Amino acid sequence: MMKTGKPPWNMLAKLLSILPTDDIDLIVGPSVGEDSAIIRVRDGFLVVHSNPITAASRKIGWLSIHIAANDVAVRGVKPKWFLPVVLLPENADYNLAETIFSDIAMALKELGGVAVGGHTEVSPEIPRPIISTTAIGYTTSRVVLTRNARPGDSIAIMGRVGGEGVSVIALDFEDLLLSKGIDKDLIEKARSYINEISVVDKALSISRYVSSMHDPTEGGILQGLREIALASNTEIEVDLDCIEVDPAVETIAGALGLDPLRLLSSGALIATIPASRIKDFVDIAEREKYSYSICGTVKHGVPGRVVIKRGSRVTEVVDKDIIDEIYKLW
Repeated sequence: MMKTGKPPWNMLAKLLSILPTDDIDLIVGPSVGEDSAIIRVRDGFLVVHSNPITAASRKIGWLSIHIAANDVAVRGVKPKWFLPVVLLPENADYNLAETIFSDIAMALKELGGVAVGGHTEVSPEIPRPIISTTAIGYTTSRVVLTRNARPGDSIAIMGRVGGEGVSVIALDFEDLLLSKGIDKDLIEKARSYINEISVVDKALSISRYVSSMHDPTEGGILQGLREIALASNTEIEVDLDCIEVDPAVETIAGALGLDPLRLLSSGALIATIPASRIKDFVDIAEREKYSYSICGTVKHGVPGRVVIKRGSRVTEVVDKDIIDEIYKLW
């Protein structure tokens, strides 16, 4: 029986192998660790990604657009066209549907994107609305691949680790947090983090200087690092002392016994950077006032393994897929 969250990679690889993918214009198809498909179209490339929202119940229309957009942007491509599929429970009313569509519209306007299709239906036996959105972008220049991380590259993390997770918790589990003694003002602060889950501007601004980028979602930063390592056939080493965790994230996650590094982290961005491009990356990040940390290295080693250290001491080795911490609450 499968556990909640993404299926194990070995199982997913077997499932993907069933699908026909042989096409001369399919540059990157269904592949473990890669954020978006890449399809050759005339003199350029379409970049396409689909993503569901299953672990939140508020602002899901807004979330669905931004989270799908992130996976196109980490290719170094601006997301432009969107197709949301909206599934509503049988007890849904018009006001709920209108709220979801209004949130979708707000996110599209923020990104300069447009809806070009999708699907809406009332579905039996689902407990809450579920949305899966496809985002599409087009480019005639370089497309960044997750698999292009190389030994010797530095690991950089931009944005708030676990911010998406604690914002969803603050929105959907306020009573639980209050029962744990979390201050109302801190809950409100955590809720605001939902407004910072887009990495589109960050990804597009640094895309010229990276070897790979990845959007950490389910399983958080550690699963994101593992996915880069698997896709690029490398090992990754990170130093926990160099990874900043926001105090509000640390407090809320700690009160619930959750690990921020294994918690939904849309809004953060993982990049691997060649040594010759570190200065360019730092200059951009500081000019734009993006929070960032350079906290690890890509290495030869066991493909897909993430070695976690504090200073020179190894504290953990991650060599299996991570189930996101937020599912402990549902």
